[in-house]
Amino acid sequence: MSPDQEPEEPPARRPRTGREKLVLAGKSAGALITFAVTVGAFWIALVDRTPGPTIDEWRLKANNICQRDVGDMQTSLHSAMLQMAQAVRAMPPAGTRSPELASVVTSMDEVASAFRAMSADFAEIPVPEGYDRRDIDGLLRDTRNFAATFTTIATFLVNHQVGQSTPLQIQATMTAMQALASTTMPSWTAGARRLGLTECLAVMGTAPPTPIAPAPAGFTVGQQALVDRVDSRVLAGCVPAPAQENDKVIAAVNCAVVRPGPARNPLVMRFIDAKALKAWLAGLSAGLGSRGCANGDSSGPWNHEGTATGTLVCKPGANGSYLAAWTFDGEDVAVVAEAGDRQTIWTWWKDNAYLLTP
Repeated sequence: MSPDQEPEEPPARRPRTGREKLVLAGKSAGALITFAVTVGAFWIALVDRTPGPTIDEWRLKANNICQRDVGDMQTSLHSAMLQMAQAVRAMPPAGTRSPELASVVTSMDEVASAFRAMSADFAEIPVPEGYDRRDIDGLLRDTRNFAATFTTIATFLVNHQVGQSTPLQIQATMTAMQALASTTMPSWTAGARRLGLTECLAVMGTAPPTPIAPAPAGFTVGQQALVDRVDSRVLAGCVPAPAQENDKVIAAVNCAVVRPGPARNPLVMRFIDAKALKAWLAGLSAGLGSRGCANGDSSGPWNHEGTATGTLVCKPGANGSYLAAWTFDGEDVAVVAEAGDRQTIWTWWKDNAYLLTP
């Protein structure tokens, strides 16, 4: 507006009629009623909400699962472990079909199947909100480990009978069996006890697990498998050499020679794979040329009847001895023999090097 104009007064508000006042009051009352109904419904839903699962309900369902999944097994867990130990102790040569081993395989498969079902059924039980799940999760983990271990054992026993077991599989099976007895079963039992799974403990049994017995004469399965390949016309009287075993050497034995030559019992080792064997050989061969052991210190290929077999290393050993070390590359096996001088070990090696049987 211009500076010389007076401001206009706002128009006077028209008084509401009685009808308008009534409509406004009705709208306010409706809003209040709607708010009250919403709050009331929420409160009723909160008060009448169905309570969540309790740990007692979880425990009841878990006990029922144990009775159903494990209680119906034809072979108890401890009987299966005893069969497993007996099978290892009386393992026939690789490639030999055995009715006894076939029966053990059936038991192992049955136990594995039962524990797989139990693991799946445990996982489906609702866990109470806010409950510390550590024992429950541990029980699920151990139950899965039971299934995996028995499957590993059954697979190995089948492969052993058809002559298809490998050194790596032998080592994996032995490790799984030892972990089952020393870790998985005690952990499962302790967790079930803390959770109050009395029926599970009764079905499973709480006696200490049957120890995994070694193969005959104190050999592990891996050592026995290695001895079975040693030609008894060259080496005999083999004994375990556990001090030579590690994460790369899965089986080692010392054997006496049939024909004189070496001053110490030769060491026969099986490596976990070709890579481990190659790394060991590289360390042993460092600085050596391929001049042939007949000519002195050397590292180079050797063959049997015209077929490349592995690598032969000749070099001074410990305490004034002279050693020969040679590999069977397709078998991941190495042999170390020592004599008082190079000529003695070389002469013996030429007649006795090929000491693994088919």
